Amino acid sequence: MLYDIFADVEYHLKLSKARLRCQNQDLPLRKSKLEAAQTREAIVAAAADLIRRTGIVEASLADMMAAAGLTHGGFYRHFRNKEHLVSEALSAAGDKTIATIGRRIAKGGLNAVIDGYLSKSHRDSPTPICPFAALGSEIARSGKETKAAATELLEKVFVTLAGDAPDREQARSAAILVLSTMIGAMTLARIVADPEVSSEILNRAKEHLHR
Repeated sequence: MLYDIFADVEYHLKLSKARLRCQNQDLPLRKSKLEAAQTREAIVAAAADLIRRTGIVEASLADMMAAAGLTHGGFYRHFRNKEHLVSEALSAAGDKTIATIGRRIAKGGLNAVIDGYLSKSHRDSPTPICPFAALGSEIARSGKETKAAATELLEKVFVTLAGDAPDREQARSAAILVLSTMIGAMTLARIVADPEVSSEILNRAKEHLHR
């Protein structure tokens, strides 16, 4: 009986040591996976800022990697191709837009969203918060993966703008009209060379949308 007890204790000690060795062996792997995820996130965030500032075509893979503080060589460890990264960068930029819209709705309702979006500061920003205002025409000429990301993002914005209104269909229709007007007005305001005309476009759009 005493032998059985000692044998059982010895067995459990060996098992515990084996588990500890396995856990220690897993630590570098877990750390490596965490570092890879953090690196990927940094690349996407940097690319999201860069493409809104320079455009999709002008932003090369080397540029996007350099913006994240990395070399071009590690790109394919994280993404299949440029469009794969652009689609994820578009989604990341869109998440910022949705968060901004949500904060403004909570603070001042839809009018606060309209005023913030159609502001001169948004127009003059080298990196517009809205990826559609910055990249709309390029997205229209992009591949299926980028368009799919844009479509998913649009749906999220519609839901955010619609809020919890009881008439879901009417709220969605209103959200589509509001976003379309804001994007169109902001795009035109950024195109024209005359600052007075640009401001006029923003002001007329705000007056039209205010409730």
